[in-house]
Amino acid sequence: MSKYFDNKDSFMGPKTTQYGSHMVMTNVVKETRKKYINIDSRFHDEYMNGDAAAYTITLPERINDVKSLCVCNAEIPMSIYNVSADLGNNCFKVTTDGTSPIIVTIPDGNYNATTLKTAINNELSETTLICSIDDNKITFTATATATTTIDFAIDGTGAYDKYNFKGKFGWMVGYRDVSIELATGSSATGSAFVNLQSPRYLYLVVDEFTRGNQNSFMSPLAASFINKNILARIVLDSVNYPYGSILTANVFNGHLLSDVRSYTGKVDLQRLSVQLVNEYGVPVNLNGLDFSFCLEVQYE
Repeated sequence: MSKYFDNKDSFMGPKTTQYGSHMVMTNVVKETRKKYINIDSRFHDEYMNGDAAAYTITLPERINDVKSLCVCNAEIPMSIYNVSADLGNNCFKVTTDGTSPIIVTIPDGNYNATTLKTAINNELSETTLICSIDDNKITFTATATATTTIDFAIDGTGAYDKYNFKGKFGWMVGYRDVSIELATGSSATGSAFVNLQSPRYLYLVVDEFTRGNQNSFMSPLAASFINKNILARIVLDSVNYPYGSILTANVFNGHLLSDVRSYTGKVDLQRLSVQLVNEYGVPVNLNGLDFSFCLEVQYE
């Protein structure tokens, strides 16, 4: 071992000291090893009663003295509806003066602008409204002889709900006001383009039931953060991976960004809580399909 001129060790390494008839070795550091763990939602605890996008899984063997973990790759089915009751963006309320309000509910599905316009008009048959689309903007036209109001800030029952207005139907089709009023024969066109590319990205949330783990992801909402246990962000590329295909996400194709979660103390890994959530922190509905990802674990 090399020495400084003052006869001190130049670096910390294993050192053996004689104490009478005993030899004591100090400064011993365990070799860091690496293990890859494939996590597949098909094999989670209570599969028949659980949700493929929010579950708990128990590893068949415990990994002791974990130093860090990160996500290497993920396989996500492109099966998420862009309009659904789960997302809260499939309904609005139509009220014409002198009549009872009508809740218009669009069937859950994966739409483009043209098929969405058709679905809207199918559901508007009991109202005095007509929906049209031009230059990727939606227009509602009133045919009643009285004022018609369209309320976008509602829940599925028709109750007023301004929470997460940017996730509602009106915002999705380009309207930036919570409601609009239409006089007889008048029209109102959304101020923004129809945006059906939702969700654009997902978060992979992994909770290993430990305390003191460091998390690098911060995803602020209007007045809060999504989840402190976000481990990775996954970009959904609907151009190269259309609806019905399987998105393969990794750091090399740019579809995956993973935190390296490091631990300062002794951490054992066996039970994991996993969630796949959208931009608002809500677990996504994969419509019965499963997803998988691979963890890279460094341990002693």
